Amino acid sequence: MKQILELLKPYQKGLIAVAIIDSLGMMLSLLMPFVMSEIVENGIAKNDLEAVWKYAVIMIVLAILSAVGNIISAKLNTRISARYTADLCRTTFNKINALSYSDYTKIGPSGLLTRATDDIWNVEGTITSLPYTLFTVPIMFFGSAALAFIADPVLAAVFMISIPPVLILVLILMRPLYDMWDKSDRYIDIQNKIVRERLSGLRVVRAFNNEAREHGRAKFATEEMSKYMIMANIRGGMVDPFGMLLLNLATVAVIYFGGIRANGAGVGAGGVIAVLQYIGIISGALINISWTLAWLPKVKVSVRRLNDILKADDEERIPVGEGATPLGYDIEIHNLSFAYPDSTKTVIRNLSFDIKEGEHIALIGGTGSGKTTLIRLLAGLFEPGEGEILIGGAKYREMRKTDLRSHFSVALQKAQIFEGTVRDNIKMGRPDATDEEVLEVLRLSKMSDFVDSHEEGLDYLLVGRGQNVSGGQRQRLNMARTVIKSTDIYIFDDSFSALDFLTESEIKKNYDTLLSGKTRIVATQRISTAMSADRIYVMDKGEIIGVGTHNELLSCCPIYREIADSQLGSRRKEAGNES
Repeated sequence: MKQILELLKPYQKGLIAVAIIDSLGMMLSLLMPFVMSEIVENGIAKNDLEAVWKYAVIMIVLAILSAVGNIISAKLNTRISARYTADLCRTTFNKINALSYSDYTKIGPSGLLTRATDDIWNVEGTITSLPYTLFTVPIMFFGSAALAFIADPVLAAVFMISIPPVLILVLILMRPLYDMWDKSDRYIDIQNKIVRERLSGLRVVRAFNNEAREHGRAKFATEEMSKYMIMANIRGGMVDPFGMLLLNLATVAVIYFGGIRANGAGVGAGGVIAVLQYIGIISGALINISWTLAWLPKVKVSVRRLNDILKADDEERIPVGEGATPLGYDIEIHNLSFAYPDSTKTVIRNLSFDIKEGEHIALIGGTGSGKTTLIRLLAGLFEPGEGEILIGGAKYREMRKTDLRSHFSVALQKAQIFEGTVRDNIKMGRPDATDEEVLEVLRLSKMSDFVDSHEEGLDYLLVGRGQNVSGGQRQRLNMARTVIKSTDIYIFDDSFSALDFLTESEIKKNYDTLLSGKTRIVATQRISTAMSADRIYVMDKGEIIGVGTHNELLSCCPIYREIADSQLGSRRKEAGNES
């Protein structure tokens, strides 16, 4: 909550101005019942038309001043709310972009989406009503109560008896609302996640005839979400009818006793009318307070969910010390084990090996063998659960994330292409790169023909996720963006999987020259990608079960030999000799 409120600091003066204008407007409104009682008592009762007109003019002036104040306040408040919401959206967006990989995956894109839209909208509504709730409503309530007691203490006391039951009713109704809204929002996240998965994997769903299963998942999430949302809305909606019932019963009692007092206690009709009008204002204030209390759990849930983002550790934090400096670029891994957050399954088990500076290393294994997880650990996207990773003798845990990543350039398994030109996408690897350097890495990545085939050249516009290029072109653009960065260690996570063998071979030869003397780590499932490496590590179920060159592993590692047989068949010996 603190970080969300800190964004209000630039708008403090504006909010105070809104509060003052609203408060003055409400004070003017509170004078109207008093003026009305004067019209009844001193004008109508005494048949004094001049007094009626005089007080009528006063009421008109009060109404005009109050209306003008409300218009000014509404415009100013709307402007503040819009600007504050823009600041909150911008801060949330920037924070999402700075989240560590573990925090990003923990919340998930679906959860981030609902937090950046629905939860911000809830906070915006709260900020919009903040001056009214904190300043105007108390003035409505206490001011009207005070003036009602001045007009007729007995009738005011009769009405005040109804206030505690109303507040008790509201507190009883709102008790379970927080859990209801929390569960509802969690199922909205799940619902968004399912929809995203269905859209991205529509062809796979249809290919395996899993439409019924996916419909069932979506139906369950929607029903659970709607169940808790309806329950929360029903309980919140009870505030209005039951609260108004109690208040109206109290108003009837006031009218009844007011009639008795007007007939026998010397109380004027103007006083009774004034008390009734103040009761109406108090009732409005009470209903507003009741709705605020009923809405509070929803806002509390939204604030907590936004704080999940705003309080998350960003990339700049230093876990230990002041930031260790590596001496060289040898990579050492000692007794490394890892399980993903909120999971008890160990993905990496007690790994120990080293990579010398300048070596070309391949990690090979089937799906789920732990290759990508190891890559993410090496790149600092996650921190090791047990064991140590060192670069040049410096522990990862003691290095700044920005310093650590300055030594790496990584092509992740999913080739992410962003909306923008080819130039923009490649220069994300090195913003100060010239067009000549961009064209050169595209040539080395076998993308020159693609660029030359479009009149726009480097200005050719790529749509989000690279939907207007093929899978192989996305991978080559991704690799070009990786190698344009001048750094010490290059990592390619299954980056050649969509390429034909000839294109892969040509690109590897180009990169051998470009990255000569640099450390290269390639994770792959393809023998053709791994066989030219200086050393190959065979992974299975999070463990290294074989180390050596291609020919060495063919003779000593059964799993590697099975992979080679399945991919190369009878040609594997010939391929091994050529390598």
